Amino acid sequence: MKLVTICKNWSGMTPEYTPGKCNIGSRGRAIRLSTGAVLIALSVILGVTALTQVVWVVRLALVLPLYAGMLAALEGSTSFCVLHAARGTYDFHEPMGFASNRSKTVNRVGSEDWKKLDRRRALRMHVEALAVAVLLATILALA
Repeated sequence: MKLVTICKNWSGMTPEYTPGKCNIGSRGRAIRLSTGAVLIALSVILGVTALTQVVWVVRLALVLPLYAGMLAALEGSTSFCVLHAARGTYDFHEPMGFASNRSKTVNRVGSEDWKKLDRRRALRMHVEALAVAVLLATILALA
């Protein structure tokens, strides 16, 4: 799993839609990375401090915020949004930094083959995020 991807779009160049590789811009990446880092950090802190006296099965519920945090971090580090992939869209100038229907800069993916590549990549990212979240939640539950 890649948590950090060097993308040519991090430079001053204008980003370009690439099927299965890049569908968000720098603002979306930054917000997703920071959101993911905060969710992961809060989950770990909560698991280590507040939930130490709770039964380990209850601490496994941390898998949900860990999954959301890992998915957001993956999206930010790979320049690829799974929600855009599900909708068949891409947006490099998201006004709010996340996939929104209110954005005036959202574009539709033209080809069904490209949509298939995007959905395949999104599924892989979901599986990677879930695997890491389950592993971290298990470690926190048993610690």
